[in-house]
Amino acid sequence: MYVAIEGIDTCGKSTQIELLKTRYPDATFTKEPGGSALGEQIRNLILYPSHNAPLDSRAELFLFLADRAQHYHEVLSHHRHTQTLVISDRSLVSGIAYAKDVDKEWNLALNIFALREMLPDLVVILKLDRDTLCDRMRQKSHDHIESRGIDYMLTIQDQFISIVQMMKVKFVILDAKQSQEVILERICAEIGNLM
Repeated sequence: MYVAIEGIDTCGKSTQIELLKTRYPDATFTKEPGGSALGEQIRNLILYPSHNAPLDSRAELFLFLADRAQHYHEVLSHHRHTQTLVISDRSLVSGIAYAKDVDKEWNLALNIFALREMLPDLVVILKLDRDTLCDRMRQKSHDHIESRGIDYMLTIQDQFISIVQMMKVKFVILDAKQSQEVILERICAEIGNLM
């Protein structure tokens, strides 16, 4: 079973992933981008560019697709026909949502190709309201993507929902303002419903 945890930065994805590791010690945990050695290099190139010219939107898209294909090859493919629980911090949903100036349906088709048609069995979206996002963003330093602003982040969050609907996969939206424990229990209940 392949479960993706999605949400904009500061929503608590990383915290939930760490809590899920204690709840599911036999699961395989991964992330996108960066779930492979190549993916980690690509992730750093995109989030912390060392060149002066802005990254072209199509170049960024193809970098994410390269990461996704390698991630499938190194991680996901080994669990495709098993009962192993795979939990990923982000997935193709983020890849599509964060892509700039690219048709969503075309982008989805490219991502499905990169993943050899392996889509998540469940996508958990941790959703923040504007006020909570503003409070949390004030408390941290920003990478290249986070520096695009609050409105940009909220637009991305809305796109997560439209993308999972377009993908026709099972998804659940959880209020990221809730306590860590409440969110964890809701995620575990959703995973349990699929097992």
